[in-house]
Order: sequence, then structure tokens, then C-alpha cells
Amino acid sequence: MGSVNLQPAFRPISRRDIMAAVNTCSRDLGIRQGAVVVLDALLSCLPCQGADGRETPVSPTTLLTVYASNETLCFRAKGLTDRQLRRHLETLEAAGLIRRRDSANGKRFPVMQHGKPIGAFGLDLSPLFAQSDELLALALRRREEADELRGLRAQILRLRAACAELHLSDAVTTFIDGLRNLVRRTSLTLIEARAALSQLTAVISSHAARQVGAVCETEQVEQRLPSNAEAANTTSCEETTMGRTPDQAVPETFQALTAETCRLPPTEQKPGSDGRNVRHIEQESDTKKRMQKTTALPNWAALTEVNAFYEEPTSSQEATRVAFEFGKMLRISQDILASASSRLGLWELLRLEDRMAKQIGTILNPDAYVRSVLRA
Repeated sequence: MGSVNLQPAFRPISRRDIMAAVNTCSRDLGIRQGAVVVLDALLSCLPCQGADGRETPVSPTTLLTVYASNETLCFRAKGLTDRQLRRHLETLEAAGLIRRRDSANGKRFPVMQHGKPIGAFGLDLSPLFAQSDELLALALRRREEADELRGLRAQILRLRAACAELHLSDAVTTFIDGLRNLVRRTSLTLIEARAALSQLTAVISSHAARQVGAVCETEQVEQRLPSNAEAANTTSCEETTMGRTPDQAVPETFQALTAETCRLPPTEQKPGSDGRNVRHIEQESDTKKRMQKTTALPNWAALTEVNAFYEEPTSSQEATRVAFEFGKMLRISQDILASASSRLGLWELLRLEDRMAKQIGTILNPDAYVRSVLRA
């Protein structure tokens, strides 16, 4: 017999909260939806109505043994048959959520004292409420995992759509095509989703690194080539020299220099120093121009927010990895990072991320912020 005096101690909890926890953890408990409906019908039979007509939480002083008939339970369980009800009751008992308190003849009825039930023969819900705290904690963890899994599914689908425009190998294309079936699986776990997202991010990062490397090689080739004005001057000088014979080129040049010398005013002969400090004007050279352009590249120490987390990269691939990982920390989506890397360049993307990190408290939507920079 189920008695109030023999019931376990637990914190008061409403029927709705315990039912929501069981519904969330049904897969962990090994029960299906039919058994959950029967458990809801059993909970509806508990005396949880106060004097004012409002529902009160279930406490250890509440009689937890349900003595309703099978007919009443079938009606409250959305019209289940008697056979289905018995099967689901066996499932709940095997899961450790209820315990049978049978009488000698197998009937269910209350034990009264002073006009109030103090015990009953029937279906005892004490095992369910004894583990209510564990069920609530497990349900909260499952809800958090479901929210994270929903976000991972959205990121995988968005990056998969971004990869549709890339030129990839057959093996990578097969992997990306299979992601659609992966995210549709109801049994998808967080470990599988994180692994798929990591592989997909690696594919996009490697493609972006190849693009950055190609752009750098193009810039180096352009720096080695002469400009249009230099090429035109060189061509005109070659044509002028080719048009003259060797015996005409030198005399004409000498005559021009002599004429300029004759037109200059006479100067006094003075000592070399003349009491003045003569400054020599240093001519500009192509080599020094290239060195200035090289020093114009951003200094890693100038990225104060980025270098707080990462050391200075030694290659373009490592710098690309830093840009994508730091962008993920700023809650920037992977496809927008790939677009920004291809349009702005790697160093400009790092500068942008460093600037966003300094203003992280004022930027509500990082994706929209990067899009506005790309449109500008």
C-alpha cells in the first residue's frame, strides 16, 4: 500500500514542470510518446487543487498513489485502449518512474481515515518525484544542447551554400553534398555536428588561403614589372638611339651639353668648403621605394586586440587561420569572413577585426557591421 508517511522527501514541484522534464528526457529514459501520455494522465489524477481552486505544487504531503480505474486513465490518455494502457504502464515501471501497489484482489482503492485518504492501492508515482531534481537538470542540459545543435545546423547549411560557388575537388564536393542529409537526421549529435562544421570551416579557410596566396603572387609580379610611364620612356629612348648612327649620336649629345654649359653664367672660383656645409641630395632609387612599401605593411604589434590571443603568424596560411578563428570569437559567420578575406585582403580583415574587438560593446550585430564595411 502506498502511504503518505512512507513517501520520499523532495522539493515541491508543479505537475507541469515535472511533465515538461519527462517529455524532454523521454529518449534518455527509454520511453516513447505513448508512455509519456499515460504518465500525464496519471499526474492529472493527483489531488493538487487548493481551497481557492488554483493548482498547488506536488509536495511530500501529497498522496502520490493513483487509484483511478483503467477506464478513467484511458479516457484521460487521449482514448487509448485497455491493452495499450497496460503495455505503457509496464514500460513506465521498467523505466523506474512508477511502482505498482496492488491489493489482494488486484483492485485500486484508497485507504481512508477521518474522511481523508492516507494511503491507497494502485500506481505509486513516488519514484518519479524522488528523482525530480535529476530530471530537471537533465532536461535543462538537453534543451541547451538542442539550442546549440540548432545553431550548428544553421551554420553548416549556410557554409554549405557558400561552398557551392567554389571550385573544389570531387572528394570535397561529395562531402559537402552529404551534409544536407547529415543535418536532417534526428539522431544527429553535437559531436558529429561540431566535427562537420570544423571540416567545412577548414575547406573554406584553405580556399581563402589559396586566394590570398594568389593575390600576393600577383602583387609581387606587378612590383617587378616597370610602370607604364617608365616603359614608355624606355621605349622612346631606345627608338631615338636606334634611329641614329653611332657616329651621330655621340657628337649631338656632346653639342647639347656644350651649349648648355656655354649658356650658364660665369662663376667665381672659391675653395671647396667656402665656409659652408654642403648637403648632398640623395637620389631616390627603386630599391628604397620598395623598402618603404614593405614597411607600410601593418605591424603585428599594432593589432593590440588580436596579438593578445595569438602570436605573430609566420605564413599566410597561419594568418588566415588566425583571422577566421578570431572572427568566430567576434560572432562573425564563416561565409562573411570568407567574402571579407577575398574582397578586403587578409591584413585589412585583421585590422577590421581588431577595430571591432575594441568596439565589441557597441556592435550589436557583427555580421551586419562587416556587410556595411564591404558595401562601403
